[in-house]
Amino acid sequence: MEDKTMRKTAVVILFILGTFVLFQSAMAQESAKAEAPAAPEAQEVEKAEIIRVKEVEPFYYGALEMTGSYEQHATAFPTLYQEAAAQALAIDGEPFGVYWNDPETTPEADLKWELGFPMSEKKGLAAPLKLKKWEFKHLVSKRYEGQYESEEMGDAYKEIFDWIGKNGYVPAGPCMEKYLNMPSKNAEGKWAGKVEILIPVEKAE
Repeated sequence: MEDKTMRKTAVVILFILGTFVLFQSAMAQESAKAEAPAAPEAQEVEKAEIIRVKEVEPFYYGALEMTGSYEQHATAFPTLYQEAAAQALAIDGEPFGVYWNDPETTPEADLKWELGFPMSEKKGLAAPLKLKKWEFKHLVSKRYEGQYESEEMGDAYKEIFDWIGKNGYVPAGPCMEKYLNMPSKNAEGKWAGKVEILIPVEKAE
């Protein structure tokens, strides 16, 4: 997925992630109080982390399936969390986006994507939400922290795909972006935050 696409997606998401806080802020605040500050060594390890392969267990998630322009993020995220609250769903982690095709080669009207959140239990969902299962176990991961609408974020994606090819892997599924914190404005007045980029992979034959 090209850097132009990532910057376009990220800048839209900046304006709607506030909905996430409405449903999780109390729990997050309590967790933060109980969590001890990370040791300087751990902070350095996280900073130094570039790209790695991680293995995750399959998990269920509540999804809002979308078709068409990424501009719909502005209404999709509020819908996702309003429905989660209305259906009393137990959310078990950060929100994420899953992007099934490349907007550089796919007509905008045909784009398939979804917004979701992991669930702590398997439970039937009512429309417009759908219960889905993430089956991809091996993911190339890179954490990006900084300005969203920037060449740096685009470069992060380029680094990931270069790394995948150079290390004997091939992409094997959709791109996931997991949002690790709430965005805020930096010194230049631009939105910034922390996101984990995850690309499913398998060994090249």
